[in-house]
Amino acid sequence: MTGAEQEFRVWHGIQSPEPPAAAFDYAEIRQMAQRMLETRRTRFPQLVTKGRMSAADAEAQIAVFEALAAEWHWMATGEGAPAEAEQIPAMREALDQSIATIAEIAREDRGFSAELAAQAEWVIAMAWHLEPGRRTRACRAQTFVLRQLIAAEQEARRAA
Repeated sequence: MTGAEQEFRVWHGIQSPEPPAAAFDYAEIRQMAQRMLETRRTRFPQLVTKGRMSAADAEAQIAVFEALAAEWHWMATGEGAPAEAEQIPAMREALDQSIATIAEIAREDRGFSAELAAQAEWVIAMAWHLEPGRRTRACRAQTFVLRQLIAAEQEARRAA
């Protein structure tokens, strides 16, 4: 596929290839989700103390990012469990807000630093995977089951 044939999509003002360039960088996406959670755990108490955010809002947003971090830990490693299906709309909304914030930072800075561009790619990839109709979660679940079956078969062969 040539560059002229590549499809693009705009996410809150950020143009990204379709699918996103980082769509299958699961380990990096997992790390980004964890950093996003840790940032909120660190900064939100300060915002609550300053009266710029309510404690309830901070708690709710942290809970969403805990679910998102757990989701991506599972997606990348197969350990733990995916987020509950009813959490997906809140995760999508939080990611949309994060993408909009990244776009605003880029506008204020008159462009993307390498770090901000990478963050945008990973956050867009997370949002892309959570879109209705994507089968990422089901495919990952099947992958993990197949890996377990293969490992069990290999172990049985070694024992025989």
